[in-house]
Amino acid sequence: MDDLYWYLVQTKPRQELKAAANLEAQGGEVFLPFAPRETIRQGRLKLKEELLFPGYLFLGLPAASSLLSKVRSTYGVNQLVRFGAEPVIVRPQLIADLRSRQQAEQPPLHDKGQAVRLLSGPFKDYEAIFDTYESDRRAMLLLTILGQQVELIVALDEIQAA
Repeated sequence: MDDLYWYLVQTKPRQELKAAANLEAQGGEVFLPFAPRETIRQGRLKLKEELLFPGYLFLGLPAASSLLSKVRSTYGVNQLVRFGAEPVIVRPQLIADLRSRQQAEQPPLHDKGQAVRLLSGPFKDYEAIFDTYESDRRAMLLLTILGQQVELIVALDEIQAA
C-alpha cells in the first residue's frame, strides 16, 4: 500500500460499486469505505452499511500506471478530482487510518440463542436468550416472565454471556 499513489475519483450517481469493480478489473486498487448507520424500517431499528463518501472512491495506483489516463472513460466513473490540472493525491496515512477504523468495528459479541445475563435495570441478574442486534448499541433479547416469552431491547453494555 505504501508504494501506491492514492487518487480521489468522483463516480456517477449511485454507481460507486460498478466503478470500483471496473477499476479493479483494470488493475487498480480501490478503497470504498463504508460506515454503519442506524435506520428505522417497518417500525424496527436496523443497522445498515452505507458509503462513508457517497459519489466518491479512492483509487490506488503505482507511480507509472497507465490506468490514470483511462479512469475518466471507465464505466461508472465521472472524473478524477483535480485541483487545477493536477489530480488530487490523497495521503496514504488517510487511507490507512480509514481502513483501520473500518476494521476496528467489533464483531458480534453474542450469537442467536446464546444465554445472557442482564447487568442492570429492572431485570438485573435475570437470564435471557439473545435474539438479534437491533443496532451497534442495542440487542433484542427473549425473556421468560410468568411463563411467557417477551421481547426486550437493551443496550449491549447491559448484558454479558451467562
